[in-house]
Amino acid sequence: MGSATTKGTGSPGGALDKTVVYEVYCSRWLVLSVCCFLALSNAMQWISFSSLPDEVQMYYRGTPANGSIDVALITNQIFQFVAFLTGFGGMYITDNMGIKIAGLLGTTLNFVGATLRMIASVPNIESHLTREILLHTGSFIAASAQAFFLVLPSKIAECWFPAEQRAIANVLSFIANPAGVALGTIVPSILFKEYTNLHSRHWIFFFFTLGMECLALLPFILALFVRSKLPPTPASASSAAHHNDIGFIKSILQCVLNVQFFIQMTLFAFAFSLLWSLMIFLDGPLKDQGYDLAGYPTAVCAIIGTLTSLLAGHIADKTRKFKEIIRVCTVGFSLSMISLRFFLNYANDSKLHPVVIYILCGCLGAFSIPQFPIGVELGVETTFPVLEATSSGILVIFGSLFMFIIPFVQTYADSLRLFYTKSWKFAIDVTCFFSVISVILSLFFLRPRYRRLELENATSPVPEEQEPMKRDKSSDIEMH
Repeated sequence: MGSATTKGTGSPGGALDKTVVYEVYCSRWLVLSVCCFLALSNAMQWISFSSLPDEVQMYYRGTPANGSIDVALITNQIFQFVAFLTGFGGMYITDNMGIKIAGLLGTTLNFVGATLRMIASVPNIESHLTREILLHTGSFIAASAQAFFLVLPSKIAECWFPAEQRAIANVLSFIANPAGVALGTIVPSILFKEYTNLHSRHWIFFFFTLGMECLALLPFILALFVRSKLPPTPASASSAAHHNDIGFIKSILQCVLNVQFFIQMTLFAFAFSLLWSLMIFLDGPLKDQGYDLAGYPTAVCAIIGTLTSLLAGHIADKTRKFKEIIRVCTVGFSLSMISLRFFLNYANDSKLHPVVIYILCGCLGAFSIPQFPIGVELGVETTFPVLEATSSGILVIFGSLFMFIIPFVQTYADSLRLFYTKSWKFAIDVTCFFSVISVILSLFFLRPRYRRLELENATSPVPEEQEPMKRDKSSDIEMH
């Protein structure tokens, strides 16, 4: 067991009446692992069919899309719609019933959904309608797990980790999502490479979904070993002093009516939705320009973004410069987006052209993905003492709403066929425009106040021999 000692002197809701010592426990890594593996597994299920639209269409529906909404897109959009639909319930359960219950519910939904998706892939099911219904039902159930693991990172970081480890704990939770995206694009690109003409009796989809089900089983098993919703001793002054005297509905209103938090909501939503919607949309323009890169640009984007998120988390823990990191990221993402748009004017007529595409996609991930964990930490700072699952949940719900809308905006812009002979150029122009809006918001309007840090900076060290503070009713973080 490691420990961090700090003297608590006060809180927004009232002063602490005694000198205390705060401790952290090794079991915090188990709690964090449940969230990380759940996010990784769920993200893989979400993105797994995006790089196989034609194969998925024929296997689960049996007929080409021919202008209708294809199966892969429906499966993808189910995750965004359900995240928005169930997000408030996940926030409420996480803040009321605690991390343990939220983890169990999330991992169970994820595992059950993965199992139904696997059953839908059994070749012995001859009815394509039955296959598609089972697939979408499983996707709906698995998508419901997002309501929990997307709001858990900030809650786990606040309750189980000391102040100097909170940002990196958030980062580790959130980078599991792009890691799952990388797996969900690389694995099918390799697995289905040799299968150009899949028939409805082939077992390859079954083995693919079986692998995802096995991955979903891991966090479910880990969640069974989490013994408590909170550590016996608070990990920091803000954790000890954190009360919920406002109520759930008033907490939500306090967040959305906070101008600075609303700006952060918009920035977070753009960062989340513009990146992943572009990666899904980009397959068409790349093929049109002669590139045959399968799902590898998305994988490169996710991997590079994962690495830069670790760096951003370390910098944030050491410097507390949350808004500065967000500003650098929005500017970098917009410049990368515009550069990619101009480079796509050129067809693939050189061996170096795919390399440039990979570099630019890597830059997109490098500047977008760190905004997820850092944005959540900044949101918690801005809205403190509102409970973490509430503030981070609102950010995630808003991002999921944008992620649901932006692909339709891109498809509509593509259908307008304005200005260019290749209509996808206008759709990417619209994406670039949104990225420029993010730059303007972050540079000129983002002026947050770090309320949680203000509390912790008001504390001072105490002697090491001081007895650790144990939780009681006045220091319990959970909502009563």
